[in-house]
Amino acid sequence: MHDVTELQSSDPNRWKRAAAAPDGSFVAPHARAETSFGREQQNDEPVSPRTLNARRLLTFAWPGQPLTATEFMEGTGLTRATVLSVCRDLAAAGWFEEVADARAAGNYAKGRPALRYVFRPDAAYVIACDADEDDFTVVVTDLHGVELVRIHRNIGATRTADTRRQLLLDLVDEALSLADVAPERVSAIVIAVPAPVDPDGESPADEDENYWNKVNPGFISLFDGRGWEVLVDNDANLAALCEAAEGAGVGVRSFATLLSAERFGAGIVVDGRLLRGKHGGVGEMRVLDMVVGVEAPHGLLRRVRWEIRQLAEAGELAGELAALPPAERGAEAVFSAAERGDATALRIVDALAGRLAPVVQLLSGLLDLDRIIVAGSIAASAEPVLRRTREIMGKGSLLGWADLVASTHGSDVVLRGAVSSAIALVRERALLSEAASAVSAG
Repeated sequence: MHDVTELQSSDPNRWKRAAAAPDGSFVAPHARAETSFGREQQNDEPVSPRTLNARRLLTFAWPGQPLTATEFMEGTGLTRATVLSVCRDLAAAGWFEEVADARAAGNYAKGRPALRYVFRPDAAYVIACDADEDDFTVVVTDLHGVELVRIHRNIGATRTADTRRQLLLDLVDEALSLADVAPERVSAIVIAVPAPVDPDGESPADEDENYWNKVNPGFISLFDGRGWEVLVDNDANLAALCEAAEGAGVGVRSFATLLSAERFGAGIVVDGRLLRGKHGGVGEMRVLDMVVGVEAPHGLLRRVRWEIRQLAEAGELAGELAALPPAERGAEAVFSAAERGDATALRIVDALAGRLAPVVQLLSGLLDLDRIIVAGSIAASAEPVLRRTREIMGKGSLLGWADLVASTHGSDVVLRGAVSSAIALVRERALLSEAASAVSAG
């Protein structure tokens, strides 16, 4: 089984600096040098044994269960003296908290009570942003992924780079204010964009009215000067990380997570490794322009609207869908009507499956995948389309087609992947900051 940490460890944009504070103390989790993810400043200084020991304790304690020195020793192989010394230092730096002793907790019958330490998920905070073409969503969470605040804004009319940058900046500041989290308590921010992202956090120029640069207008530099770890990544890649950690990709060595709303985009994992490419373009689906029967990377939601419009213009919209107000003739209504046998809805489902099948066959056949996970807001109701797609595909491959399943994370799949990635950044960099001095966790 692989997890999000394993997949992210293959990312080329990983920090390589490693040092404790100059005075030998461990810095607080939110103390950061003022640089941004992707523009790394390397330090060849080796990691001290003390720092390695502290990282072992921190990793062991991260899930949040209060632990005694004996439990730390058993879990890490370190000596009691080392465990007690390092735990005290981690508590002083704000990573750990000393909690009620084992006797007070009812776990100790006699003798000297054992000290117990617990990881502090509020030692620092992370921010995740889903910066889609028409909608921005920002969440603030602690280091266990517990959500403090979520803000959503429709920005469909916004197209200029400067306006998009300012709106995201304002939304992040508003979220921090509502969460009552000071900016200096933030350790990392991850921003998801519907575009390829290179190792420097930038999106390449493209021929579609420079769409990629419009949806990622230099977000990597937006929070310069705040001392946060900053990662900009493709939304489908983050969705794949979510599925790998807590979804239909758990335990699956090779799979694709196919975002399928307005546009198709795929996050691709092969042999437990998230693929990216030189420009971050692995999984970019504009290749569908050349696939007969598809001809464009338009997603299922967009295609549902197109099919309904075509039927209405031809005077062929009938049954349950014709009886609905136009504003209610969405994908969920179509799929629900199809489950009840509505002829017009089944006609639309057939058309959607006819377009989805070549996409699934392309990904499955080219990469020899085990599974393809249809994700995004459409996933919860898409089973009629997936079922029909499986029927169309049949048994036409010598190797067998990948399993086709729906994600269970709905429209949150990208945000959940972004939160997991932000927390992973903090875990990677824990105790490796070059901050000048220890800082109180506050």
